[in-house]
Amino acid sequence: MVTTDRNSLQVYCIGTADTKLDELRFLAESVRSSLKCFSSNSSFKVGVTVVDVSTSPKETDSCADFDFVPRKDVLSCYAPGGESVGQLPDDRGQAIAIMTKALESFLRKAHNDHILAGVIGLGGSGGTSLLSSAFRSIPIGIPKVIISTVASGQTESYIGTSDLVLFPSVVDICGINNVSKVVLSNAGAAFAGMVIGSLERSKEYSISNEKFTVGVTMFGVTTPCVNAVKERLVKEGYETLVFHATGVGGRAMEDLVRGGFIQGVLDITTTEVADYIVGGVMACDSSRFDAIIEKKIPLVLSVGALDMVNFGPKTTIPPGFQQRKIHEHNEQVSLMRTTVGENKKFAAFIAEKLSKASSSVCVCLPEKGVSALDAPGKAFHNPEATSCLTRELQMLLKNSEHCQVKVFPYHINEVEFANALVDSFLEISSKSRHVEYQLAESESIQDIQKENAVLQKYSPHNGKALSRLNDFPNAKPETLQKRIVVLQKLKDQISKGKPIIGAGAGTGISAKFEEVGGVDLIVLYNSGRFRMAGRGSLAGLLPFADANAIVLEMANEVLPVVKEVPVLAGVCATDPFRRMDNFLKQLESVGFCGVQNFPTVGLFDGNFRQNLEETGMGYGLEVEMIATAHRMGLLTTPYAFCPDEAIAMAEAGADIIVAHMGLTTSGSIGAKTAVSLEESVTCVQAIADATHRKNPDAIVLCHGGPISGPKEAAYVLKRTKGVHGFYGASSMERLPVEQAITATIQQYKSISME
Repeated sequence: MVTTDRNSLQVYCIGTADTKLDELRFLAESVRSSLKCFSSNSSFKVGVTVVDVSTSPKETDSCADFDFVPRKDVLSCYAPGGESVGQLPDDRGQAIAIMTKALESFLRKAHNDHILAGVIGLGGSGGTSLLSSAFRSIPIGIPKVIISTVASGQTESYIGTSDLVLFPSVVDICGINNVSKVVLSNAGAAFAGMVIGSLERSKEYSISNEKFTVGVTMFGVTTPCVNAVKERLVKEGYETLVFHATGVGGRAMEDLVRGGFIQGVLDITTTEVADYIVGGVMACDSSRFDAIIEKKIPLVLSVGALDMVNFGPKTTIPPGFQQRKIHEHNEQVSLMRTTVGENKKFAAFIAEKLSKASSSVCVCLPEKGVSALDAPGKAFHNPEATSCLTRELQMLLKNSEHCQVKVFPYHINEVEFANALVDSFLEISSKSRHVEYQLAESESIQDIQKENAVLQKYSPHNGKALSRLNDFPNAKPETLQKRIVVLQKLKDQISKGKPIIGAGAGTGISAKFEEVGGVDLIVLYNSGRFRMAGRGSLAGLLPFADANAIVLEMANEVLPVVKEVPVLAGVCATDPFRRMDNFLKQLESVGFCGVQNFPTVGLFDGNFRQNLEETGMGYGLEVEMIATAHRMGLLTTPYAFCPDEAIAMAEAGADIIVAHMGLTTSGSIGAKTAVSLEESVTCVQAIADATHRKNPDAIVLCHGGPISGPKEAAYVLKRTKGVHGFYGASSMERLPVEQAITATIQQYKSISME
């Protein structure tokens, strides 16, 4: 027996060595050869181990020069109650069942030990059954392949809801011949490619940098609703996975919930429950909703398509249902309208499941119909049956501690109902994550109190509200702690006479080297994207794109490359299509530690600015956003353009106020019209004085206009009092890039060819 290096990555070639030893050896050689070829430029080194899962008494001790795991070692992993398996039973079915469980445990241990890079096996119907059950237990994403004689038949029982790949063997797996050589070689090469590709991607993959993923259930008759929900969720920055509610779809979704791939569910179309209870062909099983409830992830549930039970062609409908109201969806699918009595059973099944929830659940019920067919003039319109379903759920869940029921005067496919679903999801999503964190951190209150004492060191003025825990009623402990640490570092720098320097970043490389240069704060906002694309920064204030969506996109580029420096998000607070409290929570969950008000109406003046204020799209919304962010414990660094705006921001709790002197001058796309540098000194001082009258401990920075470089910043800082540094955007990335590239090209062009 050759033992495997427990510290190295391994792929396992698995089969019954008593009858398939030659085929296993050939497959293992193909995999090893392909891995060597594909990994020549890879940092990953992967070993190949052959595993014997024979159920006959025949023992095999080795397979050529490969690491080898004999059947007895696999069976040693089967130990329900602690007992070991000395000899398998004579009954082949029982023997396969025991070996399957043993293999599951063997692979689970390899995965937990972080050495499992992939599994590949081969077999006939018995071997495929044995292997597939164990392979399905491996998380999605880990390559898993079976070369099988049954790969071209009915495969659902083998694959289930996993990402297992069945590779047709073409001929029986019985010896090495001209056909099996080709098939096994191709399968080995394909598998090796999966393994190396998966490992290479894993170097860059970090779940903390991925979007929050929401599972959504859909049917053809609820498609308008789901499409509207999906569009809204995407705009809010979420990723959606849509599952067709065919029985398999619901199981697939819940498997992904168990695997941690889905962090929230909008279970809009629960029609699988109707098929399960009545006897349709697209039924869930008794475990429906269990994974979602057990994982305590945010769940918004509705009753989409519970007006129907699914059958095949009309001739296949059971005789007892032939007299019911039937709608032929197409030649292969017939739908049967559900009754009042059946709807009561559906409500009881759902309510019984949701009553076990220990985290927030919201049930949203549409009064005017649950599918496209349940509408006036349509085949399944039956107000009595639909209202029975909603009433029954309300009654059964009225005393539920964690389940809220909302009834809306809409049809399920009306956009108003879709928006209500998303609003409910955003609400419980933020609450669920907050409660989950607090439960996980039982000492969080004590921690905050300690941190609050640290903050009070920097807010000594008469117990000012800034130093009180009550000032942050919506703060997560980790968010508040980040804010406190950042402010402490900045205050320490100020006490040492060092300037605070903040920088805008429009690209990952800008942010990366701003951090290398020693910047204190980095801010992402949409103008950075335009600026670094060669357009003026004011493009961020015009209707060229969704400013808040751009910030979320930029987060994926910037946050992974910034290691220590706090990164803040520029927020368009006047966005009429976002609930600002929910959007701020989303930014917090993505990884931003604070916010700034950009795009800002402060850059507009004259009649246009006055009209914005008069029509409810003014600077006041930006002040409200900063106040909301402050209550959440986020670091707040707003722009102010005059003393009155500075006072409003200070009253809202702003930590750092940036005195904005207008669009930066200088460079190829800089402004030409601006206040003078001398005038900037006066304007910045006025904003600083107004700020400190309201909050003496606030930090004030200067920005923009003629303050376009280190010399100009030094000029202003030396001539003002209570101004602690400079925040640059164009001056930090656009101007240096313009100058560096121009100078470098000029140097190349000056090369003498003589």
